[in-house]
Amino acid sequence: MASVEYRKIGKSYGAVEIMRDVSFRIEHGEFVVLLGPSGCGKTTLLRMTAGLESISAGDLLIGDTRVNDKHPRDRDIAMVFQNYALYPTMKVYDNIAFSLEVAKVPKAEVRRKVEQAASILNLTDYLHRYPKELSGGQRQRVAMGRAMVREAEVFLFDEPLSNLDAKLRAHMRLEIRQLHDRLKTTTVYVTHDQIEAMTMADKIVLLQGGKIVQIGSPDEIYERPNSKYVADFIGSPSMNFIDGEIAVADGAPVFQAPGVSIPIPAGSRARPGQRVTLGVRPNDLAVAAGGHIHGEVILSETTGADVQLHVMIDGRDTVAVVPRSEKRAAGTLVGLTVAPENVHLFDAETEKRID
Repeated sequence: MASVEYRKIGKSYGAVEIMRDVSFRIEHGEFVVLLGPSGCGKTTLLRMTAGLESISAGDLLIGDTRVNDKHPRDRDIAMVFQNYALYPTMKVYDNIAFSLEVAKVPKAEVRRKVEQAASILNLTDYLHRYPKELSGGQRQRVAMGRAMVREAEVFLFDEPLSNLDAKLRAHMRLEIRQLHDRLKTTTVYVTHDQIEAMTMADKIVLLQGGKIVQIGSPDEIYERPNSKYVADFIGSPSMNFIDGEIAVADGAPVFQAPGVSIPIPAGSRARPGQRVTLGVRPNDLAVAAGGHIHGEVILSETTGADVQLHVMIDGRDTVAVVPRSEKRAAGTLVGLTVAPENVHLFDAETEKRID
């Protein structure tokens, strides 16, 4: 296993700078997800790690070795691509064995490694099939097997589940995470899907516009987003936001906006009169007579065990995830409540978290 360290990494295409001063470290055996919307730089950073893109500034270390100028084959990495990148004229066995055969590994050793990988990935019965005879999930497992047999120090995954349907994505998330827990290989995984990041990562690196906006465990980023951008990106359904200001009621600070009056967390640094944006996750809202928030139901979406109530508050749709028993018809006036400890406050100007 090896650590991966990025020191002030920058990337430019001519005069256009798309990434600057990206610095963080991935420890031995960590599963780290690079997360962000399209164009944020996550795939570019992964490709620089693999050696498929040049590094314009800074240093990239794998283990204790600077690898900026090393050829991809000399970096001891293995990459799994979004489109599988399998050889259509080769059977599964040969696809998995290809890199070993190019390296002139003895045939007995090649067979041992291929059969071991196939056993781990449940591909033993498919070794003599062609890729066109496999499902999408099976093809992705073949691509993972090809990476496994190299016994590389670092695995790189470039949005490997994007081409799969929702049910298969959920299954493959489990398989990839279980594979990591078994092999303990340092893993860098790129995705725009925050569900993948939240369910798989030891650590998330959230990017925006070529810069890191927050690094932390899934729980840390979910529970204490450091900005409105992070709070909005993480969580499904997305966090609700209400613009207002801090006031004092009965000697205690509260957040106030039209139709809203909510006690703020004890010890908050928000000041009376300060313009802020309040954030509250849909799952933290509950229906209650005389609650902190009042509005009109415009839609109830049943999602199985729960209902997503869409409540119009001062012209803005606010979503509450509640039990099916709390379903309300459109046009119904409803009150919602939230515990102060589940309230997030962000400065209205900087959009940074107020602790």
